[in-house]
Amino acid sequence: MAMLVAGAMVLSAVGCGQNADSGQSSGGQAAQETETQAKTQTDTQTDTQTEAPAAEEAAEADGVAYPLTEDVTLTMAVVANAAISANYPDISETPFWKAWQEKTGVKLELIPVQDNEALKLLFASGELPDIIYGVNLSTVYAGGPSRAVTDQVVLPLNDYMQYAPDLAAILDSNENYRKVITTEEGSIIGFPFIAEDEYLLTSQGIIIREDWLEDLGMEKPETPDELYEVLKAFKEKKGAEIPMSCDAWAVRTLLEYGNIASGFGLPGTRLYQVEGTVHYGYAEPEYKDALAYMHKLYEEGLLDPNFATLEKTTLYANMYEGRTGLTHGAAGSSIGTYMNEMKQTHPDSPFSVTGSPTLAANKGERGIGRNMIYPVSGSVTFITPQCKNIEAAVKFLNYGYTQEGHDFFNFGVEGESYTVEEGKRIYTDWITSNPDGWTMQQALAAYTRSWLNGPFVQDRGYMEQYAALPQQQEAINTWIDNDGDQYIMPPVTVTAADNAEYARISTEISTYVNEMQIKYITGAESLDTFETDYLPTLEALGVDRYIELTQNALDAFNAR
Repeated sequence: MAMLVAGAMVLSAVGCGQNADSGQSSGGQAAQETETQAKTQTDTQTDTQTEAPAAEEAAEADGVAYPLTEDVTLTMAVVANAAISANYPDISETPFWKAWQEKTGVKLELIPVQDNEALKLLFASGELPDIIYGVNLSTVYAGGPSRAVTDQVVLPLNDYMQYAPDLAAILDSNENYRKVITTEEGSIIGFPFIAEDEYLLTSQGIIIREDWLEDLGMEKPETPDELYEVLKAFKEKKGAEIPMSCDAWAVRTLLEYGNIASGFGLPGTRLYQVEGTVHYGYAEPEYKDALAYMHKLYEEGLLDPNFATLEKTTLYANMYEGRTGLTHGAAGSSIGTYMNEMKQTHPDSPFSVTGSPTLAANKGERGIGRNMIYPVSGSVTFITPQCKNIEAAVKFLNYGYTQEGHDFFNFGVEGESYTVEEGKRIYTDWITSNPDGWTMQQALAAYTRSWLNGPFVQDRGYMEQYAALPQQQEAINTWIDNDGDQYIMPPVTVTAADNAEYARISTEISTYVNEMQIKYITGAESLDTFETDYLPTLEALGVDRYIELTQNALDAFNAR
């Protein structure tokens, strides 16, 4: 195993925190709480206002005493992240990894893995560490969680839950939590990352120049017609050369998650469900209406003419230099970046951006789309069958679900990365205004996992401080003010027997719809071919089978 991972020791992978513009976090895009966490023999955890009990009291109440008294050393594979490697070539030197070992009494031999491709090589080697930290088996293991159990990559926890009483209590508090980490065959695959507060489930959406709206005497657009009028006003009255600047990914996201598609009665173009029935938005007739609208914006110069090839640096420059007034992005990495950059470079500018709502079909109605992750994303930290001390490993990973562990994973080490003020956990200046010029995410990466994922329940207090600007908080509250949560698909998985077929159909369809979306928006392909060519091609690629397999997976999920 040492030889296998030798080439993967350089920690240079791109970060995947919740606020990354590349999408939702693995815990996904992210890279995002007041949480209610049932305890085994003690009171229910409420929110960040709750005083943490002393470590000794917490350990007794949880039923597992920390630190563990036995001498235990465990090996753990960890996929690299740029937020850490920027300042710590050796992840074992971070305060987080040192403190986790000290608090639990477990020694760790960390095995850095460069990326998911290197992780797949590790799986294939047959030489596995005791634990693998925070990965989504549906995306990194061929055949998904069920196959990983069959192939003896994952050790089911069913016979060991007595050693994880805090996790067990949380799973008992919400049946959907248990469903996500349970295979169709009934195997509990690992320790999940949970973001149960609504405030943490949505971190992206439409971003708009609110200072321009104020100057124009206009409100945030709520319908497609209002958005059109706002973009025209930005162009004609504010001199915006590119009123709406988005790259291809952002345009696709605005449609996939319904930020714009919702205005045409479509929750999104991706897979979604209506009261247990699976739909695929790319194959719905309303999608044609949404495409026609985007083509209109493109034709009239309201949508960036270079969206298909636009780079992030250009998009950001468009915003800084006043060439655009509307885009798509995240509260942290977009709004925070825009506001902080303009504050430094143009301190007297009235520049201000915030979130704009998901569009609705009619004025006064609620939108039906949302950039939302499922409370349990599918990211798990799991034990392998080659673990030398399973009982100790289970107890070790249970720590994150205790009150003390909750505070540690979310806020770090008291007195160093946070303090307690009137019951609230407050990040220190070292985190929020790092003296060495680190970004807040890099500082958090040194002490916490609230910005990424792991075996714990994320706390709302993290996001309230990470996205602390009024514009960021307003954006999140605006983005969640809709009915998009009714249509979200849980992270279902198809059976191991159907996985190869499902993956093939999914890949072929995704390639086709992405290609055709750009053609329809730019006019390279006439929308007259939507019924005559586009929909028949989807059928030929197997879209009905794609929906059927997803429906089977959703039915199995709901029946667990």
